[in-house]
Order: sequence, then C-alpha cells, then structure tokens
Amino acid sequence: MSEALFNQASGYYRTKNPIGKNSDFITAPEISQTFGEILAVYFLQIAATKKSKIAFVEMGAGKGTLFFDILNSIKKLAVKKIPEALDFLERSTFHILEIGEVLREVQQKNLAEFSVTWHENFENFLAQNHSQEIFFLSNELFDCFPIDQFVLTEIGWRERIVSGKDFALAPFNKEIHNFVEKEIASLAPIGAVFEFSEAARNFMAQLCEALKKQGGIAINIDYGYIKNEFANTLQALKNHQKCSPLENVGEADITALVDFAALEKITKNHGLNSSLITQAQFLQGLGIEERRKQLLAKNPEKTVEINSAIDRLIGADQMGDLFKCLIIW
Repeated sequence: MSEALFNQASGYYRTKNPIGKNSDFITAPEISQTFGEILAVYFLQIAATKKSKIAFVEMGAGKGTLFFDILNSIKKLAVKKIPEALDFLERSTFHILEIGEVLREVQQKNLAEFSVTWHENFENFLAQNHSQEIFFLSNELFDCFPIDQFVLTEIGWRERIVSGKDFALAPFNKEIHNFVEKEIASLAPIGAVFEFSEAARNFMAQLCEALKKQGGIAINIDYGYIKNEFANTLQALKNHQKCSPLENVGEADITALVDFAALEKITKNHGLNSSLITQAQFLQGLGIEERRKQLLAKNPEKTVEINSAIDRLIGADQMGDLFKCLIIW
C-alpha cells in the first residue's frame, strides 16, 4: 500500500488527481458545500473560547475544496462584521500538508485568494508552527495509511501477504500469533481478519503529542468502525468502481476501514479528551437540517439536488453511519 500510494516517483497520491466525477472517487466536500460551512462555524465556536494564536491546518486536502469552503464561509461572515470571524482571521495562519505535487498545484490554484502555506509533512509544519494552538482537520486521511492483515486459522493467526499476483498466508509464526492475541479484545472466529495500521497509530500519537504540547483541537473524519467485526476491508477504487488491490497498482486508490477504537485509545493514553460519533450525529448536531431548510427556501429550483446531497452526507445507508468523526482536544 505504501509503495502503491506514496512512492516518490510513481505513487498514486503523488502523481494523480484522484478526486472528482471524472476521476476515481468523490468526497463529502465535493458532494455539498454545507459540509465545509458547518465545519467553519464549529471551528469559530471553538476559537471563540480561546485567545491564543492559531495554526489552522488540513492534512491530505484533496483538491482544496473543503479548505476553500471553510475559509470562504469565514470570510463571508467577516465581511458581515461577525466578531468571531474577524477575530479568527486575525489570530490564525492557514496551512495544508500535502505530499502530492499534482494535488498541491490544484490546491494552490483553488485557494489562490487566500494566504496558505504548504508543507510536505507534519514534522515540517510543527517546526515552523511550534507556538500556536493547532486546529487540525482531516477528511478521508487515515483510510489510506497502509495496513497489515492477519487471518485466524486452525493453527493460529497468520499474516496475509502478497505472493505473485495473488494474496496468500505466510507460514505460522508464534511471534505474529502472540502479537495479534495481545491486540484483540474479543474472541474471533476461524477465518477472522485482523487489520493493523502501525502508520495510522504512529501518526495519531504524533498528533496527540502536538496537541498536548501546544493545545488546540483535531477533527478527523473517515469511514471506519468502532467495533471490530474482523472483516477484510481492504479495497481499491478506479473510475468509481471497485477492483482488486493487486490490479492497476499505482493507478487506483487503495484504502481500508479505519479502526477508530484503536485511535481513540491513543488519545486517552495521552490524557486528551475525545468524542467519537458518526458523521450523521456530528453534522446533525451542528445544524445541517437547519442549513438544509435555508438552502431550500433560497433555491427552490434545486430542491432535488440539495436534498440528494445532504441525504448522502447523513443517510444511515449512505455516508451517515459508515463515516465516523473523532474529535480530540
């Protein structure tokens, strides 16, 4: 996964623009601008309780759509002399963490009217912004961190590996078996698949350490689970269609569901507060239905379009329950 997605010369995220109707997948900000509008108001509410300088940063910002919608919403409120918006713009600097040159160019074009600084990685961002509080945002970031898979067989847990052009099970290894047994908190049936992302856990620890040191808040939104169902969630997408992760390597998006329970445990271990809810709960709690009514009243000719987009964001059978929101402060 790491090579396919992040290889310096040929990695999917380094060389492609994967987001959009004519690309491989679409994300919430591309579906409806209400996603960014609601996040903007939420960040303003949080900032209003603080007085320090703020480094507002999104990691893996796609085409920059979400970042634009947030900044544009705050800018509109500032034009109306809303104190919270004026104060936020005065106290904040804006940053994007992006490793892909193609996406970075798209972001820079889409965000040309705003003063944004780009960084290659989180370490670089922290080195230049070590005194401000961090307002961190990610949407569909953790799902692309590489995973290891382990399958429970009659003789114990065995690692699932790539062998030639197919998947296979590695020979039984007592150390591997014991490692998985220590990680899981419940009994699993034969055939169960345990997925472990060391990269995701390491980054979450790094993020928590930064928040503990500098203060602030992090909002991470992604598709994933709270209770481990021991399923194989590895998938690849090309042209909005699922394909084998071993096909079109470097030309398709490869992801896995995020183990949110494991990530939240890391926040607890760092002594931070956290809230883990569904995307539907998050957006509904912040007033997306009220925003729907406003949009419908102003744009009755777009009733079907508006309802379809918002229903996709919060519908239990669409993104509403599958996507989770982990808030850390």
